[in-house]
Amino acid sequence: MSFEDNRFPVPVREELAAALRRSWADIGRPGTWWTGPERVAIAALARADRVQRNDPPWRRDRSQPPLAPLPAQAVEAARKIGADPTHLDRDWAEATIAELGNAHYVELASVVVTTVAADAFCEAMGIGYEPLPEPLPGEPTRERPKGLGDIGAWVPVQVVDWNRANVARALSLAPEGVRTFFRMVVAMYSGTATDFEKMVWDHRPLSRPQVELLAARVSALNQCFY
Repeated sequence: MSFEDNRFPVPVREELAAALRRSWADIGRPGTWWTGPERVAIAALARADRVQRNDPPWRRDRSQPPLAPLPAQAVEAARKIGADPTHLDRDWAEATIAELGNAHYVELASVVVTTVAADAFCEAMGIGYEPLPEPLPGEPTRERPKGLGDIGAWVPVQVVDWNRANVARALSLAPEGVRTFFRMVVAMYSGTATDFEKMVWDHRPLSRPQVELLAARVSALNQCFY
């Protein structure tokens, strides 16, 4: 089992540990457009470059993990989104999406951000990274969601019956990716989905405004692209 309690140097809420385990396992499962081995390969590339993020790109180890062959644009995208998000721009995104397809691109991004969030948690806890999940066999579903539209983003997003934040809508072309990533985000941020929607908290050591200020500052220090 991943993220076992005995790995943590301090107590971790069970809902957070459970969310980490479920989302981590999701990476190894066949997705909508990528296979399990391909998804784990994407995670491995993102992690490898993120570990070297303080080195300039030309000095990093560029060897590929021996998991599954990926298109060259997918390799670059996993590395760049994982380690150099400030270098993303529309021209690069349009070229990458033209090669991969917008749905492949969004699912790749969802795997990368899930990996980065879990790895950042391990860094904050002062523990080693969780071993990547074993990839599971099976074929992607290749089911494109309905209700997509253009709101000026780089990719189509959900426009029908959407009442969540745009940061979640950014991944809505890959609904399973939204669920995988935000399962962890909600658990890390507020504990439960119900509390995540509340503007006033009385169940946490920090108030909601304090958490928002902390999150904004961390995002700025990490040069969060969003």
